[in-house]
Amino acid sequence: MIFLLAGNPNTGKSTFFNIMTQSHVHVGNYSGVTVEKRVHHIKHYEGANLVDLPGTYNVCPSGEDEGVVTYSLLHENYNGIINIIDSTHLKRNLHLTIQLLELGVPTLLVLNLKDALKNNGYVIDIDVLSNHLNTSAVSISARENNADEQLKVVDNLKTMRASKALELDYPQPIKWGIQRIHDLLRYDNLQVKKKWLALQILEGNEGIYQFLDLVKVDKIKTVVKEVEQRILDERIAMSLKGAIFNTRREFIQQVVQDSMIQVEHKEHSKYFNQKIDRILTHQGWGIPIFIGLMLLVYQISFGNVLGLGTLLSDWFSIVWDDYVLGYAADALNVIGITGFAQGLVVDGILAGIGGVLVFLPQIIVLFFLLAIMEGTGYMSRVAIVMDRFLSRFGFNGKSIVPIITGFGCTVPAIMATRTISDKKERILTILTIPFVSCSARLPIYLIFVNLFFSQYQALVMMAIYILGIVVMLVSAKLFSLSYFKGSGASFILEVPPYRVPQLRTITYQALEKAKRFVKKAGTFILVGSVVLWLLSNVGPSGIDIDPDQSFLAMVATIIAPIFTPLGFGSWQATSSLISGFLAKEIVVSSLLVLYGGSSGIAASFTTLAALSYVLFASLYIPCISTVATIRSETGSVKWTLFSVVYPFIVAYIVAGLIYGIGFIITSI
Repeated sequence: MIFLLAGNPNTGKSTFFNIMTQSHVHVGNYSGVTVEKRVHHIKHYEGANLVDLPGTYNVCPSGEDEGVVTYSLLHENYNGIINIIDSTHLKRNLHLTIQLLELGVPTLLVLNLKDALKNNGYVIDIDVLSNHLNTSAVSISARENNADEQLKVVDNLKTMRASKALELDYPQPIKWGIQRIHDLLRYDNLQVKKKWLALQILEGNEGIYQFLDLVKVDKIKTVVKEVEQRILDERIAMSLKGAIFNTRREFIQQVVQDSMIQVEHKEHSKYFNQKIDRILTHQGWGIPIFIGLMLLVYQISFGNVLGLGTLLSDWFSIVWDDYVLGYAADALNVIGITGFAQGLVVDGILAGIGGVLVFLPQIIVLFFLLAIMEGTGYMSRVAIVMDRFLSRFGFNGKSIVPIITGFGCTVPAIMATRTISDKKERILTILTIPFVSCSARLPIYLIFVNLFFSQYQALVMMAIYILGIVVMLVSAKLFSLSYFKGSGASFILEVPPYRVPQLRTITYQALEKAKRFVKKAGTFILVGSVVLWLLSNVGPSGIDIDPDQSFLAMVATIIAPIFTPLGFGSWQATSSLISGFLAKEIVVSSLLVLYGGSSGIAASFTTLAALSYVLFASLYIPCISTVATIRSETGSVKWTLFSVVYPFIVAYIVAGLIYGIGFIITSI
């Protein structure tokens, strides 16, 4: 048994998917979190799977995410649909519900957020709603993770039966068009009902032509034009699509009027949200408030004052350096492993991995605080505030979701651009997202900030992040004034009510991201540390030699002069940057292995050179996984090469300017 899970963005669809499948799909408060469908087994229902489709307001695709929904309805093999609905926005959510019920597939309506609806003073009469829509419905609150409600959903799924497709009383020209297109499709072998296809075609769903090889497309399009003209001639509506929408709206109003019952007069929740939004989304105060909150987040994560993350990392460092490395060396001595082999294990593997893991507590604290901001509903407000600002640089509002995602990892951020329907807008976003500092670069910043800017850790960290954003914005503006001139599309974003985030959910999100980070430490960083240590200790004259005579030094010395104008033209620094192309996490472990620990790094860089290195590392070429994703998403070798060359040039110019200006100032 396979059930498709469909619904508007921000209805609690991903939360529902999590509790019904005992999985942990990322839950977010902005549109576009689920870009691709996810499949998982339904607990308490043997042999049944749930397919999580992207959130959409309409079956008609306006972007690749909504295109997944149309494609799944047309081509997937499924036994029924679960349509999750936000009870507090019933009228708006029912527009998608109507489209799904007109399909004539067994459908279960899950009315979520009944607790929030009750807080607003309303309840929904499920029986009345079910009778109007001729389908089963249940009311739940997914956030409460109630076992009885889950079993109620499963029981309804087990008893789902095929029912007659919902038929609304559309104007006569539309009924004629549906029948005419139905007749034209009679020789097409199609999985879904032809009357539903006809109605979708009349509504303007171009995805039908894209995903189906229809026989009489030209004749069908002629019928659409004729129906459109009759709608205008008979003054039924301003357009064919408008006539369909008006019919559905009138039906929905009747359904809501009959099924929505006010049990108590409460408006405090609505007014509370409005009052808070007047401050947090204010045109003048919105961005300063966001910057202030982010500064607080960085202070708690990385600062000396309120620096919870820094305190935990210091403890971790003491344990690793004084106990793990020390006991490991002693244990190897006991079993007779010394010299080159011991150095490989202690200085190559453990020191390399430990040098990155020492920052794990700070990263967990950062992710936890960001998850709180997201869970409260504030991040969607940030998207609205930033939309006004970002639009001046050529971005469309839908670019905000990938940009925010980019602070975690660039790869899913680039994939999230599928929500952007305008092709030029999408490529512009893809090319500029790598300038946003992902979590993999955090260890690079942290080790240099701890060594050279210990008194101003939070401020320097925030400045590095801001620099990446500024470079992204300037690049976007330059692109939008040249090749991407004229790109852009409308921006629609679902804004959820403010909620108290669930501790279980935000803790899981933080730990899940930390788990991915550690997983990389056990793969890329482990392999990278071993390879770099071996290359730096093996040369033409043998093994366990002076690193300056190693194979790695010989190769890197040829490239190193390129970076001399930036203040760090050593073969060690060059080697670490080259390794960063494989994965940015390897950069720190490379530095620690090649310089023999953090003290070696501190002795080899001046403060100015360290700043130059960090800025270059924050902007230069993306990792190989990101480059591969850019190639896949753009389908262009030209843009893939550009995504490598352009950031390198920008990073070189920025680091060169900073180092040059700093050198002049310090020389005066």
